[in-house]
Amino acid sequence: MKPAARRLSLQARLLLAALAVLLVFVALTGLALDRAFRQSLETAQRERLQDRLYALLAILDVDANGQPRFVRPLPDPRYGRPASGLYAQVEDAHGKVRLRTPSLLGLRLPAASPSPPGEPRFVTRKLEGRPHLALHYTVRWEGDGGRTTDLRIRLLEDRTPWLARRDDFRRTLWGWLGGAAVLLLLVQAGVLRWGLRPLRRVSADLHRIEQGQIDALPGPYPPELQQLTDRIDALLKHNRRQVERYRDALGNLAHSLKTPLAILANAIDEPARRDPAEAREAVQRIREIIDYQLQRAATAARANPAPVPLRPQLERLLQTLGKVHGEARREVELQIPAELAIAMETGDLLELFGNLLDNAFKWAERRIRIRAAREGDAIVVRVEDDGPGIPDPQKAAVRERGRRADTRVEGHGLGLAMVQEIVLLYGGELHIGDSPLGGAELTVKLPPHR
Repeated sequence: MKPAARRLSLQARLLLAALAVLLVFVALTGLALDRAFRQSLETAQRERLQDRLYALLAILDVDANGQPRFVRPLPDPRYGRPASGLYAQVEDAHGKVRLRTPSLLGLRLPAASPSPPGEPRFVTRKLEGRPHLALHYTVRWEGDGGRTTDLRIRLLEDRTPWLARRDDFRRTLWGWLGGAAVLLLLVQAGVLRWGLRPLRRVSADLHRIEQGQIDALPGPYPPELQQLTDRIDALLKHNRRQVERYRDALGNLAHSLKTPLAILANAIDEPARRDPAEAREAVQRIREIIDYQLQRAATAARANPAPVPLRPQLERLLQTLGKVHGEARREVELQIPAELAIAMETGDLLELFGNLLDNAFKWAERRIRIRAAREGDAIVVRVEDDGPGIPDPQKAAVRERGRRADTRVEGHGLGLAMVQEIVLLYGGELHIGDSPLGGAELTVKLPPHR
C-alpha cells in the first residue's frame, strides 16, 4: 500500500468507497434510463411511421394503366410542403418512380433494395445531410380483371426532432442524477461523521488519559466499540499494575538492602571487629533479596495470556525435580485431565507450580499427590504430601518473604512468597491446609481466563 493511502482516515476511506459505488450506480442507472428512453423513442417513431403508411395505403389506388395515384387529399400537410421532413414515394417493381409527394420537390431518394411483399423494413438514411428513418414496404396490388402489380412504397421522416428530444432528456437525466449523487455524497459524509463520532470520542478520551486527566475510558460507548474499549481499559489497568509492580519492587529492594549494606559498611569501617562469617552472610542475604526482587518484577502476566495445557508442564517439572531430589524416591500421583488449561504465561506457570512441587518434594516422606479440576468458573489445583505439614500458627507466616516453617530443610523462605505473588497477580487465591495424606495441602484457585 502506498504511504498516501495509509495516511487516509477512516472517514476519507469510506467516503472514497461510497463515491466509487455511487459513481458506478449513477452511471449504470443513467445508461439504463437513457437506453430505455432511446428505445421508446425509436419504437414510437416506427409505430408512427407505420401508421402513416396505412394512412397512405387508404388513399392510394391504381388506374387501368397501372399508374398509382392518391384518390383523396394527403393525410398530413407536410406532404405538400417541400423539404418538410416527411416524404413518400411509390415505385414499381423495377424501382421506377411512379408517384411522389410534393414534399420531395427538388429531392431525390437514394436507391434501396426491395423488401418482400407485406413485410415492412425500417432503415436509417441521410437526406440532405440530415438523418431520416425510412420505411420500405412492398404491396401486391390487384386491379380490375385480376391483374396484380407490385408497388414499392417508401416513407421517410426526419429524425432531427426526435434526436433533439433524446439530447434534452439526456441533459436533464444526467443533470438530475449528478445533483442527486452530490446530495447523496453530502448526506453520506454527514452520516459517516455522525457514525464515527464515538471513535473520535474514544480518541479524545485516550488523549485525556495521556494527559493524566482521567485513569480509564469513561464510556459508555456503542456495542460495536464496547469490547474494544474494554480491552483498552484492561490493558491500561494491566500497565498501571506493572508500573506499580516495578516501583514497589525498586522500593522494596532499596528498603531490604539497607540492613545488609549497613553490616558490610560496619565491617569495612571497623576492621578490628570484622567478622568474615557475618560479611558472607550479609552478601548472601543481598543475593537472595536481589534474586527475589528480580523474580518478582519479572512476573509480568499479559492482560490476556493464551491458555496453557497444565498436565504437560507439570510432567516436565516432576521430571526435573525427580532428578534434583533423586536421593529419596517418592510416589507421585498426578490426577489432572489432559484437556485442562490455565490462562497464564508459561514462565509464571512453571515458577508457580515449580515452587509448590519443590516444597512438596522437600517435605514429603513417600507420597505426593497433585490434583486439578474445574470447579464452577475457576480451576483448582491441589498439591499434597505426607510430610509433617504446617502448624496452624505458621500457615499465615510462611506466605511472607524469608519466613520458613522449619530451618532443618535447605531453603531461603522465598518459594511460597513467590507463589503468593503470582497467584494474586492472576486474580487467584492460595490456601494452606491439611492433606488427608497427613501433610500439607496447598490449594491454588485460578480463574480459567482473564
